Amino acid sequence: MSIANFIPEIWSAGILKERDKVMIGASHCNRDYEGEIKSKGDRVKILTVGDVTSYDYSKNSDINAPDELTDEAQFLDIDQAKYCHISINDIDKAQANQSLMTEGQRKLGITMADDVDKFIFGKYAEAGRVIDGFTIPITSANIITYLASIREAFKKANVPSSETIYLEMDPTVYTKFVLARIAKETSNTGVLTSGSTGNLYGIELCESNNIALVGGKYQNFARTKAAISFAAQLTENIAYKPERRFGDAVKSLQVYGAKVVRPKEFMIFSTIAGVEV
Repeated sequence: MSIANFIPEIWSAGILKERDKVMIGASHCNRDYEGEIKSKGDRVKILTVGDVTSYDYSKNSDINAPDELTDEAQFLDIDQAKYCHISINDIDKAQANQSLMTEGQRKLGITMADDVDKFIFGKYAEAGRVIDGFTIPITSANIITYLASIREAFKKANVPSSETIYLEMDPTVYTKFVLARIAKETSNTGVLTSGSTGNLYGIELCESNNIALVGGKYQNFARTKAAISFAAQLTENIAYKPERRFGDAVKSLQVYGAKVVRPKEFMIFSTIAGVEV
């Protein structure tokens, strides 16, 4: 048996496929910059354009000199690094055992997805606005009102109607939307079967166990995909023989970072924990 036959590219592809299946926070970010990073400490320059001003026009009058179109650079720092380290009795046999390989990649993917989502949902303090002020627990009877308030807040922030709004919630909050939809729709077989509410009022509803709980309130995210930029790479997958153990081992390193680029398109829907049905 030899670790020389280990194929890191295949191992990486399997992990990333499984990771991306379960990621919630990262899947609703702009990920255009992932090809530009190689290691922790890298910095990606994100170019955004400043606002454009319009002026009143009067016939037969000179117009103003042109405004200079300027770029407002922001930087996405790859400042996070997490690794997984597992032992395998025989890498050659493991690579030949598709079930073992698939399950190993699935478990690694889930762990890496949790790391990423906890990091992204930890950026609640960088939101452009907090939709708060709830003095009573959210229930299936009143939660639709709050959904309308979220859509109104994005409209007032001049977020284009064509932009999809994602509302990412703790499961206890998400459940209220499921119950509300069952109560309000005459044909709710799909909701009863899958437990999913999908899209309501033009807002995509998603649930995650990684929503931050701060001061007894869930910091649920409401945002567009352009609000946060995210980049990650699985930079290392190394098979080796541990010095003090028989068998083989694999260590995998994931580096990543995220940047709030458009705070006006990122709001926190703050809800009381332990909400009632």
